[in-house]
Amino acid sequence: MTRTAVTAVTAVTAVTAVTAVTTVMIALALAGCGKRDTQDGAGRAVKPAVTIDVAAVNALVPAALRDRLVFEQRALVIERGKHTTTYTVAAPVGWTHDSKLFAHLRSAAAPGAISRLEVGSNCDGECTPKPWQAIADRVNFAPRATARVTKDDRAPGRRTMITEQGTDGGSAAVVVVTAWWTDGERSYHTCTASLDATLKDAAPAFDKACQAVAIDGDD
Repeated sequence: MTRTAVTAVTAVTAVTAVTAVTTVMIALALAGCGKRDTQDGAGRAVKPAVTIDVAAVNALVPAALRDRLVFEQRALVIERGKHTTTYTVAAPVGWTHDSKLFAHLRSAAAPGAISRLEVGSNCDGECTPKPWQAIADRVNFAPRATARVTKDDRAPGRRTMITEQGTDGGSAAVVVVTAWWTDGERSYHTCTASLDATLKDAAPAFDKACQAVAIDGDD
């Protein structure tokens, strides 16, 4: 083989090696980008961004109730030991958050008011990955399905039900409940609005509010 041929072969080999290394580096970079997009620094799944449209929620409040029911964006902070979680949701102005242990709001309309809005998580026992759809169906929806169901929407990773419970004076007239989950997570989340007879016509507004809950923290 001539010196020129040897030089040519050496050059081709070098280019091939550089190309292979570059390909590997690009693949690793892409994999790294994908990981940053889906996980935080602790390796936990990054929750998708949630847009809270307060104006859209208020637009669903019946005209007859707009003087007493106005929604605003609220950040409900709960603290359990060293763990802190913030639930951000469209919630009624003036409703009170009385406990740092739960993200529960109650109407301040009168002492003992029935109406309330509650968001939170459920592990159904030990906080490990479980079949959340089946658990939510059993825990949150089956007990209410015996009432008159006016809405029951199901989608991948989410279910919403609205029921009319009756008006016996001691329980809510209408209940709105939304549950959502991600396969492989250690818990699922719910948003529940229990409304007395004076607020039952605002169920669509509470339904809209429950569709967008931002969660930041460990709960």
